[in-house]
This record gives sequence, C-alpha cells and structure tokens, in this order.
Amino acid sequence: MKHFIEGFCGEYGKKPKEVSPSALELLIAYQWPGNVRELKNVIERLVIMVSRDSIETDDLPVALTTRIDEASLEPFKDYPSLSSAREAFETQFIARKLRDTKGNVTKTAEALGIERSHLYRKMKALGIK
Repeated sequence: MKHFIEGFCGEYGKKPKEVSPSALELLIAYQWPGNVRELKNVIERLVIMVSRDSIETDDLPVALTTRIDEASLEPFKDYPSLSSAREAFETQFIARKLRDTKGNVTKTAEALGIERSHLYRKMKALGIK
C-alpha cells in the first residue's frame, strides 16, 4: 500500500501522504474483491482527491467503511432480482399498515404518504385484498 502511495504521489506531484491508523485498519480489513488492481485504483483516487497530508477514514470509499454482516443478508437470498425483493417488501409493508389501521384504506394511504387511489392500484397489482 505504501508503495502505491509513494508512486502515485510522485506521479501526480503530490506531497507524501500518511494513512491514519483507523483508515489503515479499514483498508486492511476490506476483502478486496478486485484484488490488487482495486486497491491500486482506490489508493490512486485517494492520492489525487485528498488534499491533506493524511488519509482519514472519512476519505475512504463507502464500500470500505460500511461493514455488512452476512447473517443480516440471509433473508434476502431467496430473491432473484431487485424487483421481486421490492415487491415482497411492498406487500409485507402495506399489509402491516393495513393491519395497523384495521383495514382502513384511507388511513393506510395517509400513513404511507400516497393517494388512496394509488394504494388501491398497488394493492390490486400486489394481490392484496
């Protein structure tokens, strides 16, 4: 990593940069699905974009700073596409709101922030009775 930083600082005429301990920890912990090429691209971007002498955690791409617990993704593995996951979520969400309002479509539409006619169309499309 230090090799890339030094190389890109020289290439772009930038002063040498340090990586803060917390940023370094995140860079090391990341799985790097794109391998060395992805690391090199991230370091190049950081050298160009960070004007300070130190690269901090808030300078890192969101993918490196957001840790996703694999167990929390388990409920979503059965959805083959975004549209099917969205449809399942909307069905469950609307059904819950309907239960909360004891089946009152007007109050449900208000709670959802949509027009009642739109809710009726959505219910029909999702097969909610």
